Amino acid sequence: MESASAQIVPAINLECQSVHPSGNLELYVSNNSSGNVSDYAECTVSNPNLYQEKIRILILSGPLNQEGPADFYVEANSEVDFQVKITLDVPNGYQGEGQTREITIIAEVLEANGVPPPLYTSSESELLVDIIVYEEAQETETVISEKSDDDKSLIYAGSGGAILLLLILFIFVKRRK
Repeated sequence: MESASAQIVPAINLECQSVHPSGNLELYVSNNSSGNVSDYAECTVSNPNLYQEKIRILILSGPLNQEGPADFYVEANSEVDFQVKITLDVPNGYQGEGQTREITIIAEVLEANGVPPPLYTSSESELLVDIIVYEEAQETETVISEKSDDDKSLIYAGSGGAILLLLILFIFVKRRK
């Protein structure tokens, strides 16, 4: 007669995906930003067996910080949804270049029907994380002073300032005629 653990063949399926159309996680950083920037993936782990399994989630993310569930149970013929959050700490402005990093999320079976499985069983999902660098523009206003015989006017020139200046000049010339 075989033992109960020898009759149990664990199985687990893991699928993770980004919430972005690109399929990648996206971390937007700038040369002036500080703090943490983060993104997340939606994951589903499913148990195709007729018994409960205890699952452990491991996240291999290199220099990126990560958060996700640790150990949890997946009932027979069911699935559990969870999120994996990836974070980049930017203390005083991002000094690097844009890049793409790979992360691996692993679901491994710790228990099958309450006993350790006879075989190591796992499923993994790989995702890419795009670190997208942008420069923040320093917005400034230029003050143009224009003098006429009777009055002094100030015009704030920005993107439409030149058109505004031409319009005022046109009105001023029409009035003088």
